[in-house]
Amino acid sequence: MSFYTSEIMTGSPASFKSDTQRLIYESLEKEGIPFTRIESDPGISMDDCLNIDKAFGIETVKTILLTNRQKNKFWLYVTHARKPFITKEFGASLQIPRVSFADEELMKKVLGTPHGAATPFGLLRPEASDVTFVMDKDVAAREKIVITDGDPCGFIAIANSDLFKLLRRSPILIENPATSC
Repeated sequence: MSFYTSEIMTGSPASFKSDTQRLIYESLEKEGIPFTRIESDPGISMDDCLNIDKAFGIETVKTILLTNRQKNKFWLYVTHARKPFITKEFGASLQIPRVSFADEELMKKVLGTPHGAATPFGLLRPEASDVTFVMDKDVAAREKIVITDGDPCGFIAIANSDLFKLLRRSPILIENPATSC
């Protein structure tokens, strides 16, 4: 079975699948930030992401929402799509206690996205104002990255500098010491 990816498009989709997705595209257009996008089958697995990489000619990134045990502090981490993520190393690099993956209920509450669609764009939401934005140094150094548009079937390629401008914040930069899978 083949994995569907549309042709590369510009501009917002004709309809939105969520309030978060509407906020993302309205914010991009309001700020005049250039981007390209594709629609695809759900991009959940690493194999799926390879198809998305091929469509854009840019490697996708992995975006993870993490929380503490009390579920009252959050970190949004943008890292390599094909490097393992180890919570212990993440916590040590930021000198914070143990963290775990936020469940889908928390993702919807904080980022307004379902599983498989965590995105830095979720930081535009008022509910995410206290989320700490973290990114791998070498991912931040890329000219462009590919991230979801708040839905696992929508992906946007955007310049990192434009992403940071839109979010009105820069990430804390860390190094992911893991090697590729």
